[in-house]
Amino acid sequence: MDYRSSLNSSQRQIIETIHGPVLVIAGAGSGKTRVITHRIVHMINNIGIKPSTILALTFTNKAAKEMKIRISNMLNQADLNQISMGTFHSIFSRILRKESHWLGYKSNYTIYNQRDSENVIKKILDDFNLKTSLSPTKIRRKISEYKNNLKSINNEKSYHDIKKIYEYYVKRCFKSEALDFDDILLHTNYLFFHFPKILHKYQEKFQYILIDEYQDTNFSQNTIIKNLSSKHRNIFAVGDDAQSIYAFRGANISNILNFHTDYNEAKIFRLEQNYRSTNHIVQASNKIISFNKNQIYKKIWTNNEKGEKVKIYGAHSENEEAQYIAYYIDFTKKNTQFKNKDFAILYRTNTQSNILEHALKEKKIPYKISGSISFYKRKGIIDFLAFLKIITNPNEEESLLRIIKKIVNKKAIKLILNVSKNENKTLYQILKNLINYYPFLRINKKTKEKLENFILTIEKFRLELNDKNTYSMAKKIANLFLEEDKKNYYHADDFQYILENISLYIKEQKILNKNGDMSLSGFLRYFSLREGTDEENEENQVSLMTIHLSKGLEFSVVFIAGLEENLFPSKSSLENQLKLEEERRLFYVAITRAQKKAILTYAKYRFLWGKKIRTLPSRFIQEISEKFIDRENGIIFNNQANPIISLDEKKTLSMLKKGVKVFHKNFGMGMILDIQNEIAIIKFQQLGIKKILLRLAKLVIYS
Repeated sequence: MDYRSSLNSSQRQIIETIHGPVLVIAGAGSGKTRVITHRIVHMINNIGIKPSTILALTFTNKAAKEMKIRISNMLNQADLNQISMGTFHSIFSRILRKESHWLGYKSNYTIYNQRDSENVIKKILDDFNLKTSLSPTKIRRKISEYKNNLKSINNEKSYHDIKKIYEYYVKRCFKSEALDFDDILLHTNYLFFHFPKILHKYQEKFQYILIDEYQDTNFSQNTIIKNLSSKHRNIFAVGDDAQSIYAFRGANISNILNFHTDYNEAKIFRLEQNYRSTNHIVQASNKIISFNKNQIYKKIWTNNEKGEKVKIYGAHSENEEAQYIAYYIDFTKKNTQFKNKDFAILYRTNTQSNILEHALKEKKIPYKISGSISFYKRKGIIDFLAFLKIITNPNEEESLLRIIKKIVNKKAIKLILNVSKNENKTLYQILKNLINYYPFLRINKKTKEKLENFILTIEKFRLELNDKNTYSMAKKIANLFLEEDKKNYYHADDFQYILENISLYIKEQKILNKNGDMSLSGFLRYFSLREGTDEENEENQVSLMTIHLSKGLEFSVVFIAGLEENLFPSKSSLENQLKLEEERRLFYVAITRAQKKAILTYAKYRFLWGKKIRTLPSRFIQEISEKFIDRENGIIFNNQANPIISLDEKKTLSMLKKGVKVFHKNFGMGMILDIQNEIAIIKFQQLGIKKILLRLAKLVIYS
């Protein structure tokens, strides 16, 4: 059966429009991945386009992996291997490895993650005694902003300190044979601009370019795409302006809004049928996004069931809000087929997670927080990877410093760094020729011997460095770490995780034959590019995460917590219309993650800045039409019948009064002594007198 028969007429038209610029506005849940994958298969199987001329760019490794899996079911392996498919950073990192000599870099350059970059900045501030009001994190972000916008910092007058730091930072990275994430895009632009023959080479190689999540591209990425596609003009961009939420990372919504201007012959299609959510959720989300002025018009619709209305719950406090969410999950699981993994709790800021965690723990509900302290930030993992990086690129100073700090004291390191600076040599060059510099170092014999033994170990492994024994050498290093670990500092499981990743990486590269890179430096680049991203929740746990991290995901039941003015929308977004519209797009992304149920919660009082603050419900709640929502205010959890009963039901409240016998799941049998301001004072047979908040009480009335 022709695979195209499973597509509707709009989708078929999109995948069959092959030549020239095409923009697909793909609404939430509209099946954009399906369109991209079917288009690639159609190009190869039906049109006869060479797979090697296709470039497919994504923003996450997870998205690239999903595409490959889908295509593999419709395409033979040989053709699949020839397609260049991956994230912007992974694809252009690969190109830079081949062309690095044009830029003065070796092909085994190291990729710095955010942590590495901030460590370099900290050292620059210390070494040159630079004073600035900005933290290393904010400085890194400012440098990133200049790079992603291809702006010269020399033209900036207001950031004199940043200019100095930027200059030192660039020099340090070059000296260490290291690129940060932004450099991958910056240097690709430099390569294409200053070396026209190289640009022409890749224009001929990538004659058909497909880009997923086009609304997330920044200026630097878009410039690369414009240059690559300028000859053949076969660019296929898929995205949704309504889901552009990464301005703080440099994403530029104008790239998708102005696509028809950049490519005036472009054909524009819309995918407007939502296959994910119920009709009530789709209609509510349409109403929300309609308040934005800067957008491409679209009307999302669905043939799915009408479903439940969007539920809105106004809690008295953030504690009650969290308990309501936990109760709702517990109750829903007991009365439906939903499992823990079907629920997600989304919030605007990470600080909201603590109270939510506590409520879930009380109800013994398993959960996972995405974006919390990552596995990749464990000291053992960082140390092991640093050691591997030194072997492939000993000039990479950050990794080298991390390891030698465990061998010698700070005073010795400072002396060595001073000699390195005065002699204009890399740190490793000084250590490797320690005998020549020993008179200047003023370090004792024991320290000298430790450093010499360390360098001998590194050089020994460097002699073994080749593509054939990447895994076995990494295993030797892991064993070395564990043997010398006198304080039980490391965990064997951490090293095993890296080794398993190396093994998997090598297997994947072998499939690519001559195009594969089985070297240790190749693995380290691959690992750096995926570090800390694409976390998957395979276990049966409730997912807690910021809304930004939820993009691209979907859940049966979604809670959006903290819908209050100054929290969501954030206080800073109220400064101007563009920021407020991005906050509204963020809310749109949050609600469109829901398949069956969407529950919005807010607290009337929240503990902020050390005191209890009266809050106002978010304007976003008011923007949803009343015909799509149900409102609740306070609950009583009745264990006998298992309903959630609204406090607005006066008959139910009237039954709770002095002298009434009640049963509480945790406290047992008791009698109400008094009720004061929605608080019941109850004397329990086993535990004595307790104060119970009625709106959260789990009581069964005994007559």
